[in-house]
Amino acid sequence: MLRQTIGTALRTVARTAPSRLASFTPRTAMATGIMNNSRVASIAGVRSFHSTYTTSTTATTSLSTSDSLPTVNLKDNTTIEIQSPPGSKYHRSHPTKLNTLWLRDNCPCPDCIHPSTRQKLHTSTQVPLDIGVTSSKGTPEGLEVVWSKGLEDVGDWEAPEKSQPGHKSVYPWEMVLGAYGGTPTEHRVESRMNHAPILWDAELMKSKVLWLDYNEYMNTPEGLLKGLKHLQDYGLFFLEGVPTKDQEVANAAERIGHLRHTFYGRTWDVKSVPDAKNVAYTNLNLGLHMDLLYLEAPPGLQLLHSLENSVPGGTSIFMDSFKAVSLLKENHPADYEILLKTPTTFHYKNDAHHLHYNRPTIVLDPLNDALTVNYSPPFQGPLELPAEEANAFYGALKKFAGYIEREDLQYRYTMRPGQCMVFANRRVLHARTAFDPTKGKRHLKGCYVDLDMFKDKYRTSVQAKAEGQF
Repeated sequence: MLRQTIGTALRTVARTAPSRLASFTPRTAMATGIMNNSRVASIAGVRSFHSTYTTSTTATTSLSTSDSLPTVNLKDNTTIEIQSPPGSKYHRSHPTKLNTLWLRDNCPCPDCIHPSTRQKLHTSTQVPLDIGVTSSKGTPEGLEVVWSKGLEDVGDWEAPEKSQPGHKSVYPWEMVLGAYGGTPTEHRVESRMNHAPILWDAELMKSKVLWLDYNEYMNTPEGLLKGLKHLQDYGLFFLEGVPTKDQEVANAAERIGHLRHTFYGRTWDVKSVPDAKNVAYTNLNLGLHMDLLYLEAPPGLQLLHSLENSVPGGTSIFMDSFKAVSLLKENHPADYEILLKTPTTFHYKNDAHHLHYNRPTIVLDPLNDALTVNYSPPFQGPLELPAEEANAFYGALKKFAGYIEREDLQYRYTMRPGQCMVFANRRVLHARTAFDPTKGKRHLKGCYVDLDMFKDKYRTSVQAKAEGQF
């Protein structure tokens, strides 16, 4: 009864307040040409309603003006193809082909997507596999489709009209144009903003390094987006003018998202201590590595804030592991393939903890158009490999490390008090040269933020900028 009451209320809102429904916008934005820093188009408000509208023909609309609507063609009752004329504001470089089951499953109307939670009110399996299209056409509001059947498995606790034909869906053009017309990578670039990173070496980073004023970063949306964009492109930027307070690094991190609490704590201190349980807490040379690869989900971002630094040595080193992957693939493709498929063991077995995880050195994720590198020699455990595979792995890893250790690919900087480094832990390798703790003090404060938090803040900031909110 409660569910039926809610459904009735939503339909009443849809019939009586279409202008209010138009204000609801999906929380995604399509980035058009974002690799070239082009504008970002946000999805328009959704206007759709439940209806018993029926017709027996499929409408095709094509105008000849610069604002011509896209041409909509139904093919075999399973695919809708959309063509946009050149010169039109709707034009895309490739035609869009949309499966009718996909369209019905993703209807954005308030009967199908809850107006405030933005979550689906039906399951994909409720869409009849033989559902047909009664009519389809282009309108200024978007692609309009009327369906021949209602949803299946609709219980008596839901609106009975959900099981009846005649449901009308309106898909804003920004939602569907180009959605599946190009390659999967092109689609992901537009809809998820997973655009290609800019690979860098020492020379490029010297000219592109971002030093961002802390007040600008903390207090202006422009400053925050500037830092986020640099993280997306290069995986690294620096803050300056950060107050040298013990927990200020947490404030800087929470500007992006929630802190990742690990067994090291909410924040942690990097300084030389007796009987250290981590090589980072010594004065020794700490080679290029990534943090916490022995966890199932290592943190995506790391922040290190310099509170004190008066020692000789202790220079920070950064290296773009994606650049090393690119060079390995280009020059040693066989070794690249070995590191893609061979698991490396990472572990931490100390101080009443025992953490263990196997992952390849290089991971490709085509579903998310993502590259991940796993490289952390200090925390590498005994390999769990058949004896006959070990030689090939060690040879491939040696070639990969040869690129990582090249000084012309490394950016070096000695952190000063009041400065904070912000970098992508799964991309940018970091290291530190040895230092002499008897001739001064070196104290950095660190914390982690998950990659999901960064992606969330980046996408919503880009969308807010595109919508003129700042």
